[in-house]
Amino acid sequence: MQVGGRSGRAELPGEVLIQTEYPDHPLYQALIDHDYLRFARSQLDERRIAGFPPFSFQAMLRAEARDMAQSLAFLAAARSAAAMLPNSLADGVTLYDPVPMRLQRLMTLERGQLLVESLSRPALQAFLGQWMEQLYALKTPAGLRWHLDVDPLEL
Repeated sequence: MQVGGRSGRAELPGEVLIQTEYPDHPLYQALIDHDYLRFARSQLDERRIAGFPPFSFQAMLRAEARDMAQSLAFLAAARSAAAMLPNSLADGVTLYDPVPMRLQRLMTLERGQLLVESLSRPALQAFLGQWMEQLYALKTPAGLRWHLDVDPLEL
């Protein structure tokens, strides 16, 4: 879709061809009609039903090491550390299982991720503040790096 924004220059008209198996999808109908408002509403409706942002709040803990087992082991330890926090901090916060990232290997590093989600930003922020202390206390193998991404753009 981004390439479509490059078609045409100045007064010269442009043309974009889209091939899809779902021509009746609201996204394509909104594109054809140049109807941004309808597109935005349909996307927000889908996100509300699925519980995605902006109707939930997320953080992503990512780890990378030379070996995927090390990355996933660190993320599993981080998830276990979260279970040690007082229940009041974990209320309304969901931690999913550690999984390899979509692009698992980048250069020489194997990457994994752990999604944290809540319907309440204050609950998520309170949880993350305490959890970070535990993450820094975890023993990590040499060469393992991790970072916490609040409101991640990519999952």
